[in-house]
Formats: sequence, C-alpha cells, structure tokens
Amino acid sequence: MRFELLFPILFFLLSLILAVPRSHDPYLYEEDLGEGRLLLRVEGVGETSDNGFSARVKVLGGDFPEIYEKTAFLKVYGAEDVPSKYLEVYGKVRVREGRVFISATYKDVSFANVLPSLRDRLAKRLEDKIKDQEVRALALAYFLGEDQGVVPMRVQSAFLTTGLVHLLVVSGGHLSLLALMLRFLAPYRLGLWFALLGVSFYALLLVPSEPPVLRAYLMILASILLLLYGERPNLLGILFVSGGVILLFFPEYVSSYSFWLSFCATLYILLSLREPPRRDVVFLSFWVSFFAFLGTMPILSLFSFSAPFSILLTPLLSVPFLAFTFYGFLDMLTFFSLPAFPLEVMGRFINASVMFFSNFAPMLFFNFSLWEAVLSLSLGAVLSYFLKGWEKLLVGLVFVPFLF
Repeated sequence: MRFELLFPILFFLLSLILAVPRSHDPYLYEEDLGEGRLLLRVEGVGETSDNGFSARVKVLGGDFPEIYEKTAFLKVYGAEDVPSKYLEVYGKVRVREGRVFISATYKDVSFANVLPSLRDRLAKRLEDKIKDQEVRALALAYFLGEDQGVVPMRVQSAFLTTGLVHLLVVSGGHLSLLALMLRFLAPYRLGLWFALLGVSFYALLLVPSEPPVLRAYLMILASILLLLYGERPNLLGILFVSGGVILLFFPEYVSSYSFWLSFCATLYILLSLREPPRRDVVFLSFWVSFFAFLGTMPILSLFSFSAPFSILLTPLLSVPFLAFTFYGFLDMLTFFSLPAFPLEVMGRFINASVMFFSNFAPMLFFNFSLWEAVLSLSLGAVLSYFLKGWEKLLVGLVFVPFLF
C-alpha cells in the first residue's frame, strides 16, 4: 500500500472508533422527551389512514433543541391532511432506537408563517411546469432531493426491484456532473472556481444534507482545491478523509445504511478503476457497475434484497439519465425557465424503461450478518487494491462463502 494512502486510512479508522461510542447520543435514546411546541417542514407526501394523517417531517425549531434538523415521523390524529408544508405543532415527542416520533391531534396543528426558501420556490416552479405527475415526482426527487414519498408507489417499487433506487437519491453523480458543467463555462482556473461555488451552493443550500451528498461534496471540494494548487488529487485518499470528517462531526452516521452504501460503492468503484483490463467507455461502464454491486450487496442484504440486474441496467440507462441530468441542471440554472418538453419526454422514457425491466428483474436474498458484511467488504477492498486487470474479478470469490 502506498504510503500516501496510509494516513487517510488511519484517520478514517480513528474517526470510526471515536464515532461508535459517540453515536449513542443519550438524547436520542430516551423513551419520552415530553410535550412541547415544534416547527416542522413536511417532507414528501403524507399518508391518510383511519385514525389520522402521517408524514415524514424535518424538525426546524421548537422546544427540543436536541432534535433540530433531524427527520421525524409525524402522526396527526383525526386529520386527513395538514394545512401547509410548514407546520406549528404542539405535540408529544418520543424517541425509540434513534428514531423520532411526534404525535398530535388536528386541533394542535396550524399553519406556520415561514418565508419559503429558495429550494421551496424552485420546487414550486418545477411542479408548475411539469404536468406529468410521475415525471414531476421523478424530477423533484432527482434534482432537489425531495423525499421518495413524492414518487408514486408503483414507480418506487420498479426502481427498487431493478436496483436503480440509488438514482432517486442525490449523490456523487449529480454533484460530479454539475461540477463538470460549471468547470467548462470559463478558462481552467476560473472554471474550477465556478464549479466549486456552484457545487457548494447546490449541496449546502438546495438539497438535504444526507450522507451521500456530504461525502460527494467533501470529495469534490478537496479535489478542486488540490487542482487549484496544482496538485493531482488522490481520490482514494480523499474518500477516506471525507468519510473520517463526516464521522467526526456526525457520529450517528456510523449506523447509517445510507452512509455506508455511498462510501462502499464509491470505494469499490475507485478500486475497480485502478489498472482495469480495458479503458474504453462502454466496457468501463459495465465494469464499474459490477464492482459497485459488489460493494453494496452485503450491506443491502442486512435489511433488504440485492438486485443483480442493476449491473446491466445502470450502464444501459446511463445515457438517458445523463441527458436528463444535463438538461435538468441547465434548466435549474435558469430557475426552471427552459421548455418543459425535453425533460418530460426523457422522464417518461426513464420511468417507462424502469417499469418495463422491473417485470423480470430477479431479487436475491442473502444471509449476511453484520460482521460477515464488514469482513467480506474489507477483504474484497484489500484484494481489489492489489490485483490488476482481469485478476480483479477474483474479488467476487470473497463474497461466495457468505452468500448462503
């Protein structure tokens, strides 16, 4: 292992060790935090049941500072809907296993007079311009990180079955393409500054700061700064440093599936690109897709199923998704003022393609334990680092003993 990679790995491991005890925040494991006032923002689309209305919400303020900026589950008894996206609620707050639950009656929920954010105004513009409900939902989730609840259930199910649900999450692909677009708006150094400012604005102000976004943003930030100082970025080292920084500031992410899926997928992609057997774009797209599957399969098996069809579908649908992403970001730069027709056509094609392939996409259920997932992913990563060319395919054998 190269010496320059040793310190980033040690920093990451130290951050991980420190994060484990700190992740058990006593405020987040009490059974009952009591009753009080809360300022909430509804995320996605809620659901109505016989005894009331429920929705995911973001806690913006109120009497419980320990849960500010956390996602919670709101239940409003006796209501079929809520008065607005921003709510003033007097309710009971309970925490179970780190998950925040808020309950209230319809009489204790009211409209909150909050000035809409730039993200809210962009979302409203996007909703107004796209008439097709399924394309509108896809665009809101894909470009602005809206909760996947806005996507109709049958479309969500198709993305999940095909293993393409990661495409509904704002992550490294979004930020990387946006950075490349902005980079070429001006000469080299000025273009890099445009990319840095644009990606910072998008990641920090327009989309939720979820683990994949934070990881991708820190990696792009470090890479651009190194390029500005004439240095060549070591992406593997930057990945470990970025992961370590996140765990230092957000120790609760040590138990976040989202963090580990993003981190391990990126790790295996970068390792696969170290001395691959061929370098043409078509081959690399399938090659990278295979290793991304390996890097996420053990983690997914802990709570869901694996969708091996994603190895083929991710490269096959990369072209329409790239076009959709490119036009969508251009549209966003104009405050969604460009014609809606191209976005709607591409969105319909993507949804229809995913729906079609979901009809015969296989689902595999494996029995990884937590320690088996950690062990297999670690061994696979070390082996992938040292193997070259076609030998890297031997990494797949590491996972075989744990599959059944």
